[in-house]
Amino acid sequence: MRADALKNRARILEAARIEVELGGTECVLDNVAKRAGVGAGTLYRHFPTREDLISALLVSWVSDVQADADNTAADRWDDVLNWLVRLANHAMIYRGLASTMAATTGDEDSPLRSAHDAVIAANESVFDRARRAGVVTAPTDSFEISALVTGVAMIVEQAHLTPTLMRSMLAVVLNGLDGPRPRP
Repeated sequence: MRADALKNRARILEAARIEVELGGTECVLDNVAKRAGVGAGTLYRHFPTREDLISALLVSWVSDVQADADNTAADRWDDVLNWLVRLANHAMIYRGLASTMAATTGDEDSPLRSAHDAVIAANESVFDRARRAGVVTAPTDSFEISALVTGVAMIVEQAHLTPTLMRSMLAVVLNGLDGPRPRP
């Protein structure tokens, strides 16, 4: 890319980050172009679709999710529950992100697919450690667990539920894997 094209791309991504923080993943793309000081054509040359733009924004987000998974202890039930809470919070970092990511399910051509797959892989790494530690004994499907966490994140976001209620809902998900556990 030419230097001016690289500058435009960087300005578009910064403008998109701000617009998505303000308006969620369904923000108006013309506002992104305007904030970046470029025309709509320039925006669409760099990012032909909304998913392409959101995918580019999620590059560092994916790294954060993976690092969080790598740093998650999975030796206790609470460790795994805390991971699920953080995973749901990752999905809610931008309004609408959970539903945007959920929409990629089954769409192998989506630019968001790599971010979606990275989340599933991060979740799988935590649950692999939890199984080895004996915290989770039933077979688990990381895709299904991720889908349930995404569903909880969407409900919490749309209904403006409390973090305490979100944690309780995710405890139900985790309890459902192996059966109920005593509350701490």
